[in-house]
Amino acid sequence: MRGKVARRIFALFVLSAFLPALALAVLALSQARSVLIDQSRLQLTKDSQTYALNTYERLLLAQETLQRIALNLRDGQLPGRQVIQTLERLYSGLTLTGPGAQPVPLLGTALSWPQVGDAARAHLATGEAVLVVEPGPGATPRVLLVQMVDASRSDRFALVAELNPTQLWGALDSFSSTVGLCALTQSGAKLFCSQPDRRVDSAGLAGKIADGSHDQTTAIRSEAMIAGQWQLFLKPKFFTSYWTVIALEPTSVALAPVDAFTRVLVGVIVLALLLVALLSVSQIRRTMGPLEKLIAGTRCLAIEDFSHRVAITSSDEFGELASSFNDMASRLGRQLGTLKALSSIDQVILSKLDIDPVFGLALARIQELTPAGFAGIIALEAATAGEARIYWLGGGQRGGAEMSRIRVVPEEVRKFADRPEGFYLDGKDDLTRYLPPAAGQVRQRFFLLPIMDRGSLCAFTCLGLAEHEVLADDVLVHLRELGDRVGVALSAAARDEQLIYQARHDDLTGLPNRVLFKERLSREIAFALREGHSLALLFIDLDRFKRVNDSLGHTAGDELLEQTAQRIRRCIRESDIVARLGGDEFAIVLPSISGIRSVTTVAEHVVRSLSDPFLVGNQESYVSASIGIAICPVDGRDSEELLRKADTAMYRAKDAGRGRFVYFEERMNAEAVEKMALERELRQALLRNEFVLHFQPQVDLRTLRVSGAEALLRWNHPTRGLLSPGLFIGVAEETGLIEEIGRRVIVDACLQHAAWRATGIEAPRISVNVSGRQFRRGDLLQVIESALRATATPPSALEIEVTESLFMDESAHAVATLDRLRKMGVAVAIDDFGTGYSSMSYLKRLPVDILKIDKSFITDMTEDLDARVIAEAIINLAHTLRKSVVAEGVETEEQLNLLRTWQCDTVQGYYFSLPLPPEQFAEFVQQRESAAV
Repeated sequence: MRGKVARRIFALFVLSAFLPALALAVLALSQARSVLIDQSRLQLTKDSQTYALNTYERLLLAQETLQRIALNLRDGQLPGRQVIQTLERLYSGLTLTGPGAQPVPLLGTALSWPQVGDAARAHLATGEAVLVVEPGPGATPRVLLVQMVDASRSDRFALVAELNPTQLWGALDSFSSTVGLCALTQSGAKLFCSQPDRRVDSAGLAGKIADGSHDQTTAIRSEAMIAGQWQLFLKPKFFTSYWTVIALEPTSVALAPVDAFTRVLVGVIVLALLLVALLSVSQIRRTMGPLEKLIAGTRCLAIEDFSHRVAITSSDEFGELASSFNDMASRLGRQLGTLKALSSIDQVILSKLDIDPVFGLALARIQELTPAGFAGIIALEAATAGEARIYWLGGGQRGGAEMSRIRVVPEEVRKFADRPEGFYLDGKDDLTRYLPPAAGQVRQRFFLLPIMDRGSLCAFTCLGLAEHEVLADDVLVHLRELGDRVGVALSAAARDEQLIYQARHDDLTGLPNRVLFKERLSREIAFALREGHSLALLFIDLDRFKRVNDSLGHTAGDELLEQTAQRIRRCIRESDIVARLGGDEFAIVLPSISGIRSVTTVAEHVVRSLSDPFLVGNQESYVSASIGIAICPVDGRDSEELLRKADTAMYRAKDAGRGRFVYFEERMNAEAVEKMALERELRQALLRNEFVLHFQPQVDLRTLRVSGAEALLRWNHPTRGLLSPGLFIGVAEETGLIEEIGRRVIVDACLQHAAWRATGIEAPRISVNVSGRQFRRGDLLQVIESALRATATPPSALEIEVTESLFMDESAHAVATLDRLRKMGVAVAIDDFGTGYSSMSYLKRLPVDILKIDKSFITDMTEDLDARVIAEAIINLAHTLRKSVVAEGVETEEQLNLLRTWQCDTVQGYYFSLPLPPEQFAEFVQQRESAAV
């Protein structure tokens, strides 16, 4: 009864028994009361009838006696003493009297003539008696009986007798103590009551009875009474209204049997309730006891205590439920244990590359699930056929799994894949030779369960069992789940190894990539520093590799890189490290070098090997290699520093002509640092607008007027003053800043031309140098159009200067761009003509207007005959092709005279003017105009 459910069931049991019993008791008692009251009322009615008839007989007796006395008196005989004594029992008083006569008392005190009407006198005249009720001296009225002595005589004397109440009604002690009798007149006046202390509304009660009302009860002194009555009709005989006799009995007396019955019924109900309570408690205990055990079992399940068993021995549904619960707890325990093992295995799979702990976890769970004395997992090596690893736990062992490597016959083991459901083997079977010696000493029978990965056998579980032991189906389910997870672990490990390999090796060449190379380089540096050895780092970059990619395609470029990797491998030892860092960059680490000579030998072999032709796309291609070499610990003591310095040396090798190797020198590092600082300052200069334009006049040799101006960039450095382009243009080209600088030069040149025009100066055409990077960017036309439109500068006021190298690398695109510029009205000039890859075919189809002879020819032509011949030939060639010629770097009058002799169109140089700021250039133009006039 400790539980709420038990108390609720108990209350329902008791209420289900008590309420019907209560209803039955109420109905039974109500019916019994009704029957007893009806019976009591009938009996009281009979009692009142009997009493009324007896009273009537006594009235008749009194009348007959009075008639005899009247008869004797008519004969003149008066009653004697003896008769009078007899009459005392019948009458309280007897008087002979008449109307107006003096009454003669015969017995007792004299009685006066009663008040009777004419009808009563007429009745008396018939010889009958008249009954008269008159108020008595007390509360009880007197009953008088009047009898004429001789009705035939005119004197009409009559006898008036007062009836003795004791004789008429009876002695009080003769009545029952429980039943009271009362006689009432028609008007309700009480004539007699056997129990005077019980006052009752006689008239009202008599009226209810006369009307047939069912409510024939009354109350006397708050005591309920049952009543019955009988009407005594007296008029025919005694010429008076009827009397009513009422019999009264207390309700408690009538219902006394009901009280006894009630006590018995209450006892029976109490006994029934006690019996129901006992039965319900017994049933509740039989029900709630097993339920409490089941609840305790579920609480044990909630705290993962799956060893708890519910002990219910009954064979009813509770017994079946307990058996099912225990079986469920056992299954849940196994399932949860397996899930925990699988979760631990998943954590190992997700967090570690080493999956050996997976086998220990799986085998520990297998030994918990099975009675196996030996548990092992044989994992097949995916990379090497016939190789495998076996993991096992000995009898009772719960630590980490032991592992050893074994050899297997692939054809034999492959048969396991055809039996994925598992199979049993005799201990003498040949396949058991794969098991460790400890396995054969534990059991004589083995169960093998293959583990599959994507349809292929990757491992199998082996259990050593006794001869009679068989694994249950639900245990096999868990074993398969564990086996599947081991398969996932093996697959994940193989996939991780593959991913790691791919992440750390180059897909194309199979060489280590930059990440793995830096790790190995750091490890080799640490070893060299610890052992006091030296190592060399060779940074290799292929020369002219871009041409192969652009002309033959990327597939051919990939093939060339693969061949490059193979050639480099043949040039080094097995202990050396080679890697592809990206693009066409390779690196070699030579650990434990004996001296610089050994490094030089390797570098020479690599350069020579990569200089040989490559057969790519069924045709020979030529590249070369520029190699930068850094030595540890001389040039650096960490991987980043060595790579940086080897890279610097490699660029020096390219600058020196390519196809060679260069050792790093500290001077190179200083230049690299200076370049970095210069790049940083260049970026700041762009933000601060520190670049300005100076203009060098171009003079027409025929008129000696200024016919043009070359815009030359100057850097107004905040600390170093005005810097010429030779100090920073190279760095701007390398870093790509030249694109933004070139865009600003074009805009500033147009703005300056517009400013000169606004001041009334006849501004000449301005030539602007454009780099190859600006062409490759592809927006040169938009930049020029935008600048001309924004400054309202006519296209003829602008001249674009390009170098010959532009047409060698991107001839088609360059020609198309220059052609569009000429159609816009912008003049095009080839700068430094004669120093690049000059070609007559190019000159014939190039959309250019002007050839600018490089100043190196102008400077040497007065002393060098070859330079003079080249200069004259260029002028004649240009005129033949209908192009103008500008000679740069004219500094002497002799140079000027020669150019005038050869009919050069325009000259520029220090002979006329240095590059001038915009204001001074305007003054120079005005001066030349004045001089020409």
